[in-house]
Amino acid sequence: MLPRIRAILLSLAVLALAVTGFWWSGHSHEPPPAPGRKLLTWVHFVSPFKSYYERQVAEFQRLHPDIEVRMILVPMSEYHMKFKTLAAAGQAPDLFYSGDVWLSYLLPFMRDLTPLVERDAAEIGLDDFFPEIRAALQHEGRYYVMPEHANVALLYYNRRLFREAGLPEPTEDWTWDDLVRNAVALTRPATADDPGVWGCGRQEGWWGEWLTYVRQAGGTVFTADGRRCALDSPEAIAGLRFFQEKALKHQYSAPAGFEPLNGFVNERLAMVMVGHVNFWPNYNQITGLDWDIQLLPAGPASRSGGELAIAGYGINRNTPYPEETWALLKFLTRKEAAMEVMRHGSISPRRSVAEAQIHDRNPGGRPRNIAAAYKQIQYALPIPRHPHYIEIMIQIVQPEVDRMVQGVLTPEEAAHRAADGVNAYLATFDKADP
Repeated sequence: MLPRIRAILLSLAVLALAVTGFWWSGHSHEPPPAPGRKLLTWVHFVSPFKSYYERQVAEFQRLHPDIEVRMILVPMSEYHMKFKTLAAAGQAPDLFYSGDVWLSYLLPFMRDLTPLVERDAAEIGLDDFFPEIRAALQHEGRYYVMPEHANVALLYYNRRLFREAGLPEPTEDWTWDDLVRNAVALTRPATADDPGVWGCGRQEGWWGEWLTYVRQAGGTVFTADGRRCALDSPEAIAGLRFFQEKALKHQYSAPAGFEPLNGFVNERLAMVMVGHVNFWPNYNQITGLDWDIQLLPAGPASRSGGELAIAGYGINRNTPYPEETWALLKFLTRKEAAMEVMRHGSISPRRSVAEAQIHDRNPGGRPRNIAAAYKQIQYALPIPRHPHYIEIMIQIVQPEVDRMVQGVLTPEEAAHRAADGVNAYLATFDKADP
């Protein structure tokens, strides 16, 4: 048994080293910074922006010869697990990526940037950021993240398929009824010679689309105090029903699990709801794909409800170099950097960059109606700021919505099952309170 025990202990030791040091491998062997230079670590996930970031680091170091920046890139799927592993080991990076979707998740590690933001408001051009984006950056009125990217949910559509169907293109005053009517008209059944077209796609396994309908119908996920789930309200159920009926009643979306792979790119989907702006570079690589965007159709209660997502940077609350890290953060989110990020195919959180992007847009570029992306911001909402939102949605709510989409549950059943499960989960925290 002794060799076996030794083997088990050795395996556990290797596993522990892997967990605590895999993505930081080689860190202990990095040379120290040059004498008189302060070392800042910046962790981000692997992305097509790698060469851009390397140029930014080189320019920042040229302007700040007393600072050395070491950027560590990790796979996106492992980012948060490995960030927390570093933090637990006392090696949290000075600067790190964060989106507003992860704000509550990362808050224990984040420095309150409010004093720095207020002190340097004129320098960073705080008023240049859209007010909705400034609000999305905050938690309980305090700043913890400064933005680099912005994303807003939009209606995407294939202009060629609209022309061939003899339909006018979507307008900004569309409602749910317009979406249904046009999507039904655009749907073309498959034949032996034609793979067919679905009038509108449906995003399954994620809250982005169905939560939009819940909000546009007047519903919400949580009560105002965040202590109970409100998905069982009549308004929320109406939004869930609209999501389900895209396929089960109106049949302009594919049945659950049968949406064509890359359907919009392959022109098997005439429209996509709540599409993201980071799709743009991919769409524009497809020769002949004639696509554009429009505001999300308005629901029965409101046009507001599509997701507004922010991606940017936070600072380690325990960094030994708060001012130097703040200088790096300001450099990465300055207007000139925002212009370059926008040119990679995105929208900007800054109004001045948005105005330049709209004014200088190539008439033949896509999307043509880029102004719609910025107009949608005023109707967009960040996800609920709840400390357990991610876990609740993935583990409790989404499985019930998935069953509803499959026709196993009615919208009422899915809503009540989700709300009961969430409330039971939240009650465990009430019991834990002294």
